Amino acid sequence: MKKKIYFILIAIVILIQFYPMDKPTVTIDNPNDLLATTTVPDNISTLLKNACYDCHSNESTFPWYSNVAPVKWMLYDHIYEAREELNFSNWNSLETDDKADLLDDISSMVLEGEMPLKGYTILHSEANLSEEDRELIATWADEMLDLIYE
Repeated sequence: MKKKIYFILIAIVILIQFYPMDKPTVTIDNPNDLLATTTVPDNISTLLKNACYDCHSNESTFPWYSNVAPVKWMLYDHIYEAREELNFSNWNSLETDDKADLLDDISSMVLEGEMPLKGYTILHSEANLSEEDRELIATWADEMLDLIYE
């Protein structure tokens, strides 16, 4: 009986691999990208690339496990949702008020520890932000916000 249950579970795991799901598009050349269109200090640029860009840009990188269901379903869904909320690759095409709202969100979410997500930082140690890193990003976002309304 146990062998039959194991066989069924293995069959299910194999079969779900064939369930189609559109992988988020990856584009490295993004002319409207924040870092391509805005002067961002190198240290902030590095922090954003390490902690934010995998989900919040068109420059996502996909590790081997991103091709294995059901992990890929969760990962792809998360990236689609993250890009819908904030996509740094489309930064320069946003309206001024939208940029202001996003900068305010970046500042508060990073300071409050809501971003990057804990699950992401477990697998991506380079995305772990120290309190100093969080302060740097929040200060940069607040300064950018001030520049928008000058």
